[in-house]
Amino acid sequence: MMFVYWTPAGVVLSDLTLRVLQREHPKLELLRQFRTIQDARSYCQKMRFHVVQDEQPEWTGITPEGRERMREKKRGSNNPNHGGLSPEHRAAISRNKRMAYRGEFNPMWNRRHKSSTRLKIGMANMRRSRRRWAVDAEGQEHFIAAMTALPPGWAWGRSRHSRGNF
Repeated sequence: MMFVYWTPAGVVLSDLTLRVLQREHPKLELLRQFRTIQDARSYCQKMRFHVVQDEQPEWTGITPEGRERMREKKRGSNNPNHGGLSPEHRAAISRNKRMAYRGEFNPMWNRRHKSSTRLKIGMANMRRSRRRWAVDAEGQEHFIAAMTALPPGWAWGRSRHSRGNF
């Protein structure tokens, strides 16, 4: 943690607690605390404080060499997502997503679109070409334009065993 303290002479940035710093600066008052020194410095700059004491080094982030080492450790088979997700993991994600927006958790629960929005949706649907499912002679399903003539051996609709698969 980084602390920003006020003194009559100016502002002190330190990672030391108030009790420790009061020996050095008797009239010390805590202004704010931050997670990083960069956040504390940008706060002081934004508030136009005169910084009297800043004991931290200029950069406390990750060096480019350290970033490269981390990158190399996560490449290839060491990456947690290497090979994709397992079917069980995919099923769990799907189940959780479905449950997240069910019923009263749906953002549109107990709401209606405005009349202007409903009009826009209707106009967009009228511009779309009408499409229907058709099954060819081998049993393959196709989603084709409704105005086209069906080739010989094709039928409108879907086969029973594949409902819900797109």
